[in-house]
Amino acid sequence: MAGSGFLLLAVWLAAAGTPPSQQEQAQEEEAAPASAAENVKAGAGVAPVELIPRLELRQSFAQLPGGASVHVTTTELDIQFLDRLLLRYEGTLQVVRAPAGQISGFGDSQILAIGLLAASPRFVAVVIGGAILDTASQPELGAGKKQLVFGAGAAVKPLRWWLPYVLVQEQLSVAGDSARPDVNVLVARVGNIAFGPGFSWLKLDLDALVDFEAEEGSFLGRLEAGRLLVGRVGLFMRVGTQLLGTRRLDYSTEVGIRYLFRLGSGAAHR
Repeated sequence: MAGSGFLLLAVWLAAAGTPPSQQEQAQEEEAAPASAAENVKAGAGVAPVELIPRLELRQSFAQLPGGASVHVTTTELDIQFLDRLLLRYEGTLQVVRAPAGQISGFGDSQILAIGLLAASPRFVAVVIGGAILDTASQPELGAGKKQLVFGAGAAVKPLRWWLPYVLVQEQLSVAGDSARPDVNVLVARVGNIAFGPGFSWLKLDLDALVDFEAEEGSFLGRLEAGRLLVGRVGLFMRVGTQLLGTRRLDYSTEVGIRYLFRLGSGAAHR
């Protein structure tokens, strides 16, 4: 985990390129979102409180205890309605490898609505609601349950380059296969985003997960580095591991590409 973190840091520093001139720095500072409220609609699609319409493709790999592994291809589409509402669709294609064999197919799909509750120069709050649909093509690739998702998030911007945030989300099954375990999971996330030159960023997420049905909990960490490369296209990489709790994950890696359908005032200077 430490070696991967240093690798991501090196990639981020290299992507930042040569130091800009004083004039370019002044232009960047003028164009960059100076408040949390502006960052919601003028960022690079990094924070979960941002209302940025986008298309995102991700490839992830997770090594599980006991020799099993999961390779997931994720497609995420965000469409903005009105000025304070974002709809998100997420679908996955999974390949699960275990000592007994391999299973592949579509996983459960997710539809979320993210609404802006409040915004001020230093503070932003959003509410989240949606559903996880039982669409898995193989029983092993999904929960076998229809689930409701609801939660809330908030972010503050004490400095122009720093955006800490919190996110709390509940996932609860309401219907589905009675033979499958019910789902009742609470996730609390504390995140920090440090923005660098050229719309690059480093993000650290710490997740506390409580599974009420299994009566167990876990604590996970994830580091992300990324940058807007050309215009509205960004590239990012993530590494993560489980830090505490009943062992469900050894490590995970993820790479993704993100296309922003629009750029706010802060990102337009690219």
